Amino acid sequence: MKVLLIDNGEQSLSPINTLLKQRRCKTAYITDAIMGIKLLQKHAFDVVIIADKPIRTTLANLLKAIALKFPQVVRFAVIAEGNINEDLSAHYLYHHPIDAPKIIKTIIALGSAHQQITKAVVVKTVAQVKTLPSPPKVYLQLNRLLKQANVDSNKIAEIVSQDPALAAKVIQFTNNTFAQSDKPITNISEAITKMGVDTLSCIVMTAELFSYQPDIPNYSIIDEQLKALNTAKLAASLVPVTLKQDALLAGLLHSIGKLVLFEMDKKLTLTFFNHHAKMTDDIALEQRIFSTDHCQVGAYLLHIWGFPYNLIEAVLYQYTPENLLGNTLGISQATYLAKALLSKKEIDQTFVTHYQLEPQLEKLQNNAAKFM
Repeated sequence: MKVLLIDNGEQSLSPINTLLKQRRCKTAYITDAIMGIKLLQKHAFDVVIIADKPIRTTLANLLKAIALKFPQVVRFAVIAEGNINEDLSAHYLYHHPIDAPKIIKTIIALGSAHQQITKAVVVKTVAQVKTLPSPPKVYLQLNRLLKQANVDSNKIAEIVSQDPALAAKVIQFTNNTFAQSDKPITNISEAITKMGVDTLSCIVMTAELFSYQPDIPNYSIIDEQLKALNTAKLAASLVPVTLKQDALLAGLLHSIGKLVLFEMDKKLTLTFFNHHAKMTDDIALEQRIFSTDHCQVGAYLLHIWGFPYNLIEAVLYQYTPENLLGNTLGISQATYLAKALLSKKEIDQTFVTHYQLEPQLEKLQNNAAKFM
């Protein structure tokens, strides 16, 4: 990995630079933000790490510039403890004092996934699409809020109410599901209290994500939306409470790449659907026709949007359980498992053995049936 470190003159990133060199990573260490942009123009860096209060510009502006001009670069930001800035265009956000070994471990782990989603064919595929889906801004604000302690419905309502059309959908859903006929719900806070944050999260995400309506022959946005919802709910039920929101998000986003891949070339898409019914392996067919697949494209789209790589990997590896044999069953594993259970496909035996799932298989299958 090639890493550019842009420090702030206080040498706060020096420990990271030292450890990277020990790992024989190629690095450039500077304290001038403008020089950093020039180096990114000349060299193909994989990662940029920026300290708070860089010289000659702000951290937010520098991150936005890099995201716009060099979208393939993974962006790390290191800020002061207690400084929460929701507008930073960073994939990873760390606080002082720096835990350098943890940051190095994260950078090294990026290698395989980053290489797969920034291949020339993937970048070219995304660049060919004239209109891309927009990132779910309201959901991302909501997701950050829900991870904080002591969040009440009024704070959540403030975020949802930023989009009047979205707030109207939340109230409409609540009235259709919970309200008595003689007393309709008109207050957004009351609606949120009635439905709960999990249901609200799904409504907000699907409303934002699927407001993009591409004209793709033989492809149903509604069907894809339902599949995403079911995958999200099941994946969230498979992980600890602390990972629930991220698992919901991974499930809702798992097939986002199709909205881009199938818009790339109408003739290629028609060819895909002409062969689709005869094939059992959609990923192999996509690779054969498009030279990439919706997992790689979706993962790259999330990278452009600035999502953390634990979510990106959940999208990228949803069909490759051999890449998911880690220490714990997290959101990537839950997404793969949810997809396999809902599609009634055989779960990879190595995956089952690794996570000791054999005694739970029947229970998992019964639980999945509730989401079908």
